[in-house]
This record gives sequence, C-alpha cells and structure tokens, in this order.
Amino acid sequence: MEERLVKVLLKLREKSFFRAVQRTFAMLAPFVLIAAIFQGIYNSFLLPNSIFFNILGLDNVLSHAAFRSLRFVFSGVSWAIFGTFGVFAAYYMALYTARIYDKDSKLAGVSAIFVLFFIREPRQNFDLTSLNLKMLSVKTMLWALIIGYIVGQIFHLLGAKYQGHKYEHVAGIKERALASFKPIIASIGLAIVAGTVINFLQIKVVQSSYITGVASSVITSNNLLISIPLVTFSIFLHWLGIGTPIMAIFESTNSGAATANFNYALTHGSSWNVPYKYLGSSLVQSYGTLSGTAFVFSLIVVILLIDKNKYNKVVAKASIFPVMFNSINGFWVAFPIYLNPLILIPLLLVPLVNMVVSSFAIFLHLVPVSVYPVLSGTPGVLIPYIGTNGSWQALLLTALLLVMDVFIVMPFYKIHMNVEAKLEELDKQRDAGLLPLKKQKKFVKSKEKNNEKITAEQR
Repeated sequence: MEERLVKVLLKLREKSFFRAVQRTFAMLAPFVLIAAIFQGIYNSFLLPNSIFFNILGLDNVLSHAAFRSLRFVFSGVSWAIFGTFGVFAAYYMALYTARIYDKDSKLAGVSAIFVLFFIREPRQNFDLTSLNLKMLSVKTMLWALIIGYIVGQIFHLLGAKYQGHKYEHVAGIKERALASFKPIIASIGLAIVAGTVINFLQIKVVQSSYITGVASSVITSNNLLISIPLVTFSIFLHWLGIGTPIMAIFESTNSGAATANFNYALTHGSSWNVPYKYLGSSLVQSYGTLSGTAFVFSLIVVILLIDKNKYNKVVAKASIFPVMFNSINGFWVAFPIYLNPLILIPLLLVPLVNMVVSSFAIFLHLVPVSVYPVLSGTPGVLIPYIGTNGSWQALLLTALLLVMDVFIVMPFYKIHMNVEAKLEELDKQRDAGLLPLKKQKKFVKSKEKNNEKITAEQR
C-alpha cells in the first residue's frame, strides 16, 4: 500500500505545475518566514485586543508615538510580504514554468504580473486606489499561481529557446525581446479575454458567494455531520490557496448560537451544559485545529524528531515562534504545505480526528465547551483552556490531542521523506544535463522497477 502511495505521489509531484509551485515557494521562503515573525508579534503584542498587550499593559508602558511607530513597522512588513504575495508568486510561477522548457523565463514572469493586474473583479476602475488587494494576498494565492503557470505554458508553446548568460549586451537583450513578442502578445490577449469575461459576467473571483457560504454554514451549524465535512472541505480549499472560508471560521465569534452559549455560561457560571455543544465555530477554533496550529505544530515536532534535511529543520525552527502565536502562513509557504500533495492526507486527517475525539469527550461530559472570548494572538494550545474559563480538563485534552496528532503525522511524513529523496535524485540528474525532459518518465519508471526488485529480494 505504501509503495503504491509513493508511486502516485511521485508521479503527481513530477507534473510541471507542482514542480513550478515548489520552486516558487522555495524562492519566497525567506520573505514569508520574516513576515510571519512580524505578524505574530503584531497580532499578539500590538493589537488593543491582543493577549500580551493586555497582560503587559503596553498602553501604559509605551507612549502613543512609540506604539504607533511599532504598529506601523510590524503591520507594514507583514502586509508588504503577505499582502502582495500574489505578485511575486505569479512572477516566479511563470518564470519556473518557462524555465522547465528552456524558454525566456524572466519575460514570462513580467508578462504574468501584467496579466495578474489586468484580470480583476468587476466594478473596479483602473487606478491604484481601486486595486483589488485580496487577489494579491497569500490567502488567495491560487489565482496568481494559475495565472503564472498559464503564462509560462504560453511561453513554452510560442517562445523561442533561450539559455541564460552571466552578462548580456544590449544587442542580445533586444534579440530576446523580439523573440518573445509572440508569447507576450498571446499573454496580453488572454488577459483581455479573461478580464472582459469576468467584467461582463460580474464574476467575483475571490469573494464568491459559494465559498463564503461554506464558512457561514460551519459557523452556525451544531450538527457534526454537517460541520465536519465542510471544515474538511474548507481546509482543502486553504491547501489549494483559497483561504477565505477557513479564515472566516477562525475569525468568527459573534453568531447567534455563540452568543447564546456565552450568555448561558455567564448565567450559570460554567459552559458544561450550553445549548449548542457542537457549534462549528467554537469546536473548530478550539479543539479541532487550535486556531490552525494543531497540524503545523505536530508537523514541526515530527520534522525536528526524524528529518535530517537542513532546509526543513531551519524552516521548522524559524517557524516555532510565529506558529506559537497563530501566524502559520510563513510555514505553510516555506515548507511548503500549500499545494503539496505529499502533505494533504495528514492535513485533512488531523482536524477530522481532533473534532471527533473532542466531540466525543464533550458528549461524555469529560470536558466543557469552549465559549468564552479569546484575545488575539493567544497561543493555539491555550485557546481551549482560556475558552473554557480555565478548565484543566480542556488543557489535558489539548495535550493529548497534540501527542496524537504527532503520531498521525509521523508515518505520512516518512512517506514524504521517501518521495522527496527520489525527487532530489531526479533533480540532480536534470541539473547535470543527464536527463532531458522527454526521458524523465522513463527514468521514474526504471527507478520504480529497481525499487520493486530490491523489495522483492529483501522479502
């Protein structure tokens, strides 16, 4: 079974789209890791409703000018990277897609940026003040990646062969520009057609009513048969790069059912017998995902325990602080988790198991329901404890869930390491010029046959 899964994942990761995605994320990793640290500090220390702002009384410690300057710096850095991530994602996606086929990658990247800015949601004027920043955000990166990939494929089909040089004269640059005229015109034409269709049909690319409807259904549902499948679907969308539903679930605390639970807890002094025990918004944020950190935290632990890859260990160590304060996007990009088929199964499995186990514990009256408001930036592992007004049972269940999550992730991560090792060998063959694009599939098949023979001999 494991061998078949490795084969499927290896073939999937060898597709040009996933190869370009992996290279794009690796190039942007330093920036997102830095942004995650700034975002974690901002959300936990510098917001008036953040946990450490209130615990430390920073409004009394810092002057208004100093506080305003710190907010400007930390929110500015995180926004400049996460808020405009789509621009760089589109550029590098087109660049690496074109580079796979030895085409002019840099001009492909520039063309992708043009297409990204032209294709926008309807009812927007073409000026900087009406720029749709939601399409550029790291939370909705899928559209930018798709645009970059399509432009890269246009250069693959219409562009001339190009090999980079350390230094180019003006004449050579002019020749490059002329050789790329066809794919550039085709990219612009595609942007015009797609933009016209979006504008004419009034298509909302980011804020689709179908997507936002998923979030509202989870937030208001008290039925596990509804909330669990929808949460799984929301996490899958987030893995794709459409983070709108899951982020809305994390941020929502003011539904009618949530208010009823809170009022009941205030009146009776506890949340053990609230009317909506399995409310989607509280169950997901508290026990199910620990505000999105449950899977990431368990994955970081597994990496530090068994992975010997230097890059993965550096990313894991650099992400401990921001993940502690619920800033997970840096790790999601740098590792990456986004659009990584090797990680998808445990990513969906961890919150599913957590929600089922915690719901069963609530049903057996082992833990109370999380109903109390939690301040911004509260560490994910403390959300159930604070949300239940200091229940030690909730804290113990959280610890047990995290240990269980580590054991869920570990076998899948071993498969991930196996596939990554084979892909690294494949990349070395390409880099050495020993493996033309047409022979890649034959190489993969031969490696699979050799592995099967070795396994058969060992048996």
